[in-house]
Amino acid sequence: MIKRLSEYLKEIGQEIHENAFVTDDCTTIRPITKDEALAREIWKRALGQLITVKNGVPGTEQHRIIPPDAKAQEFIFDRREGKTGTPTDDRATTLLDKITELTKDKMNKIAEDAVDDGNDNNSNS
Repeated sequence: MIKRLSEYLKEIGQEIHENAFVTDDCTTIRPITKDEALAREIWKRALGQLITVKNGVPGTEQHRIIPPDAKAQEFIFDRREGKTGTPTDDRATTLLDKITELTKDKMNKIAEDAVDDGNDNNSNS
């Protein structure tokens, strides 16, 4: 099943993207594949970008800076080094680690409160 899904992803990735074109030089505009469009989007996110938001009134455009995305940078570095892990692997591990840490902290707090309550009762006797 997974192999079949990978085959479909590769096949679809080679299709021409309907709304994406690049300029190879000043005179040639060419369509790009979905794979290339995706790669360009990952690079854009990894490098950060300045976007202009137009609200319909001339002269009132807003410029927003989107900072570089560390996960996209890590993804590119890993891929260029031949690693095939996905960003979701890291997120799942991180989430599990956070849940474990929060649970441990909560259990420690309950234990500390129980010890403090026990000490308070002993000092009142």
